[in-house]
Amino acid sequence: MDRILEDKVRISKTQEFINGGKLVELNEFMKTDRLDSCHNRTPQYKYLLLHLFYNIAIAGKILKIDYSRSTKYLIKDKNFESYKKLSESEKYLFLLETFWLDCDLEKMQSPKTNTNIEFNLENYLDKLMDRKQLIFNDQLKYHLGAFLKYLNYLGLWKVDFLKLKLTEIGELIAPVLLNKWPFNDCNLPLLRKLGHDFGIYGARMAFQDPFWFDFVDIFPEINGTIPRVVVKKLTGNYIFKIKLGKIWRKVKIAASATLADLHLMIQDAFDFDDDHLYSFFLSNKPWDGSGYGRPEEGMGFNAAEKRLFELGMEVGQEFLYIFDYGTEWRFKIKTEAYIDEEEIKEPEIIDIRGESPDQYGF
Repeated sequence: MDRILEDKVRISKTQEFINGGKLVELNEFMKTDRLDSCHNRTPQYKYLLLHLFYNIAIAGKILKIDYSRSTKYLIKDKNFESYKKLSESEKYLFLLETFWLDCDLEKMQSPKTNTNIEFNLENYLDKLMDRKQLIFNDQLKYHLGAFLKYLNYLGLWKVDFLKLKLTEIGELIAPVLLNKWPFNDCNLPLLRKLGHDFGIYGARMAFQDPFWFDFVDIFPEINGTIPRVVVKKLTGNYIFKIKLGKIWRKVKIAASATLADLHLMIQDAFDFDDDHLYSFFLSNKPWDGSGYGRPEEGMGFNAAEKRLFELGMEVGQEFLYIFDYGTEWRFKIKTEAYIDEEEIKEPEIIDIRGESPDQYGF
């Protein structure tokens, strides 16, 4: 966190990881698990402790990527100052909560061996609680990969004489995680992949079941962590730049409009016929999990139920709109601005470049 304040930390365009040269520099500051052999082209996921920190910091809104310029940098997010004010125990519980509830564990795999890491993690924790230890063999390393280290960093388990064991604190924490906060019910990225939207789960965690409540017996000195906040309604207008190759349109649309409204606006702006299925992918990556589309599609989320202000898009941030799954028209949408003003009643096209393409090619 100190280095982020002192220096500009550049982020790669595609994977959105820390620049290689800065990783080498940060690696020198590590007091534990410093990577001995590294250079400017060593990828971030090789620095396991830094990679864990990065994912938790982004998911926990301690840091965020600044999308407002052509070069992306890492900057402070809304929880940066609040995190610094926490006690050591409260910081730990916040990091544990963020890892367990908010991190996309499938994307944190290194190497990426399977799509069931959440199940494997719970399964091995459950076995350790039952059997007390497991042989540290190739099968264990294959199924858990980098998570052998991640849970070691979080203090939950350790490898001792070629056996994986829960630590003393891990024996107290693991039952709470598995019984009160099972992945299938609580990990938000996993719930999204299973076809659930964040809304009701985020609200429950924010108001009904704060994570730290269940750990007071283990950490009696804590008074809380950083409260979860359900997205507040914004009343204003967004300006989006929508690109299809070299052709683009700038549109202005109310923050309370839905993604379905934005879909219709794009159809109108590019003179398309609204006669095919579509999806919005907020990760800006095609077919990355469940998108927002038509309810009759029978998959993904309903675009008519997701309002634009609920997306939490930063100025400069991009997302993807795919129309017609056969032809796959891919529109890149960039958040140009949010204007705090009276909402417009109907979306407006405010600038254009290029003629609309022939939708059907005949």
